[in-house]
Amino acid sequence: MDGPRNFYSARRRHRPFWVSRQRLAAAAGAGLCAPTRGSGTLPANTRLVAPCARGAFTLVELLVVVAIIGVLVALLLPAVQAAREAARRSHCQNNLRQIGVALHAYHGANGAFPVGCVEKRVHSKPEARQLAWSASLLPQLEQQPLWQSIDFSSPYDSPRNAAAARTKVPVYLCPSTTRLAAGRDGTVVTSPAGDYRAAATDYGGVYGAAQLHPSSNGVMLFDRAVSLKEITDGSSQTLIIAEDTGRGFGMDGEWINGENIFDVAGPVNAQQHDDLWSDHPGLVMALRCDGSVALLFETMDAALVRAACTRLHED
Repeated sequence: MDGPRNFYSARRRHRPFWVSRQRLAAAAGAGLCAPTRGSGTLPANTRLVAPCARGAFTLVELLVVVAIIGVLVALLLPAVQAAREAARRSHCQNNLRQIGVALHAYHGANGAFPVGCVEKRVHSKPEARQLAWSASLLPQLEQQPLWQSIDFSSPYDSPRNAAAARTKVPVYLCPSTTRLAAGRDGTVVTSPAGDYRAAATDYGGVYGAAQLHPSSNGVMLFDRAVSLKEITDGSSQTLIIAEDTGRGFGMDGEWINGENIFDVAGPVNAQQHDDLWSDHPGLVMALRCDGSVALLFETMDAALVRAACTRLHED
């Protein structure tokens, strides 16, 4: 048994011992004696090897990496934008649902929906109040202090109502709104001279369908409240609030201004002022009289859209 053990021990003693030149240089830099082969510091069978050199990226490799990153960004960016728009659309739907709940709470307390516009201004009444449904609805939207700050005996743009009119109401704003008309600065409507500023709304009351008799065939009317029993087309088939986003000063885009109601004439997203308009891709959102939200697509027939805006034409 001694023979084999001595044989393997001899092999281990004479096996080459590898030391890199970097370790030798480090030892020399530390003030240690540079070991030499056979000097007693290193075994006689030590072999000195040079360290492996690290290779850098070539220009071609860098360009390939940059190209791959660019492709990934191009693939991911539309998906991120679509996800963001889906979140904004969900937010807009939630706004309309809140308005729908508030409208039914108002109807339960008063026996009818709010008047679309109180005292519309005409040539014979240039100082009429012209207060909006959206001002009357504030208590049902948990905006009681703001509602109490409004002087309902004065016009919407009187100095008495200036502070209230400038107050932003988030539930009246669509988060997808980007195309702003003249006189709209973010969420604020401003006059050309800059002497009038009021918070905007992206939703308007549906006055009815244009080119039909009677013209006041919708639910949000001038100086008249409409109850559910008058909606003979059915509350689940009739629109009461709809998007008309980005309106500026000349388009009556303030939430306190009663002229933010409109009748529907053309197809979806054909005209920004006084019609169905939004920045959601390919559609506009609207609120039905039963509190549900409708998606009105650009591909829908205009006659069908107008029919949904009337309350009494049995269509």
